[in-house]
Amino acid sequence: MTAVKSITSSTFGDTYANAVGALPGANEPWVDGLRQMSRAILGGQGMPGPKVEAWKYTSLNAIAKTPFIPASTVDDVDVMSLPVNVPLLEGALKVVFVNGVYRHDLSDQIEGLQAGTVLSPFADVLKSRPDSLKDVLGTVMEPGQSFTAAMNTGFMEQGAVVHLSKEVNLKQPVQLLSIGASGLRPGAFHPRFEINLEEGAQATVVECHVGLPGQAYLSNSASEIILGGRAALNHYTIVSEDSEAFHLGRTAVAVDHNATYDSFVLSLGGKLVRREVHVRLEGEGAAATVDGAYGLSGKQHSDISSEILHLAPETKSNQIIKGVLGGESRGVFQGRIHVARAAQGTDGRQLHKALLLNRGPEVDCKPELEIYADDVQCAHGATTGEMDQEHIFYLLSRGIDEKTARALLVEGFLNDVIFSVSDESARNLILDMVKAWLARQRILAVGEL
Repeated sequence: MTAVKSITSSTFGDTYANAVGALPGANEPWVDGLRQMSRAILGGQGMPGPKVEAWKYTSLNAIAKTPFIPASTVDDVDVMSLPVNVPLLEGALKVVFVNGVYRHDLSDQIEGLQAGTVLSPFADVLKSRPDSLKDVLGTVMEPGQSFTAAMNTGFMEQGAVVHLSKEVNLKQPVQLLSIGASGLRPGAFHPRFEINLEEGAQATVVECHVGLPGQAYLSNSASEIILGGRAALNHYTIVSEDSEAFHLGRTAVAVDHNATYDSFVLSLGGKLVRREVHVRLEGEGAAATVDGAYGLSGKQHSDISSEILHLAPETKSNQIIKGVLGGESRGVFQGRIHVARAAQGTDGRQLHKALLLNRGPEVDCKPELEIYADDVQCAHGATTGEMDQEHIFYLLSRGIDEKTARALLVEGFLNDVIFSVSDESARNLILDMVKAWLARQRILAVGEL
């Protein structure tokens, strides 16, 4: 692996690690061993450069050059209430983190939930009952497979644990709200979300990563998800970081027999955003939907990279990613579908579509199929194009001004995939965020977003 800069002597090396200090669960040999192994991977490999295939289109140079400090040591930021720009999910149970630190005062009451439901701060679980995570922590989120996973695991401190017992249906959605806010010095934080649904359990979890204006900060999140047989999880991730912020996030999922993982990634903010989705369909009849949308302007960079592994018979996956790009932005989609020899009867489909609002943006798309079984149905496709002038002319002829016409076409382009979100409240939140993002684009009318 080609390194941008040795991580042992730079951004997340010994100086950073010493500033982090003792982390919860450090007295547990297996927890400390997992962290130390991850840091050793970081030190040995460094930050991935362009010769690493998975990072060919996304440069980490800006992150390597930024002298981040642990966000928990930032002492000149005081968030006393939820900012007005924070997207709130109607009827959801809110769990709030500021710079990665759990904020009880900003969160809803998470104690005393329905029987068979555990919702706890990650740090509290590591301190009081770490053995409850021994069989799950690091089992799907493998540090050796991803720089993003290794960095998070090496410095994981706070976050949330969601555990549902067999057949429990958690009807109230859970909103995990991570707020970034740097002071005079740029901070970095690494929230960890552990979600475990036992056989037949059902839940909706919405991650929201947002930021406040200020210095650059780095949000490096990881969501490790294990779904038992017949379990069903709606998992939606929204990234709307500050314009100077960096966001690296990874979701790793193991799906057992006849279980369903329904996910959506929305990326609308941040200087550099990379979301990785790694799904293992391990049981017969397991299914996954891994959709997403992104909107870019200025010089923003968004990277959605997915890997879906069909490892058992009769498994299904479907993925549609749509992006709208203006200014001099850059969108990246890398999608890999792997079908193991034992995964007969697999149905795997993948599609990426990008809409360019002017001639400045760049789109890099790399769909990939790796098939070892005989009885499969697999397909992938990718299209990139500009806005249809005939459609604009049609709307103008109906008395609609050009900016509104272009906004309507963009909204319709994205709504096509957004309406695949099965949870109504989450779908409405995503639609509202897209509308708000479009309203902030001041030069849609001339195609120079």
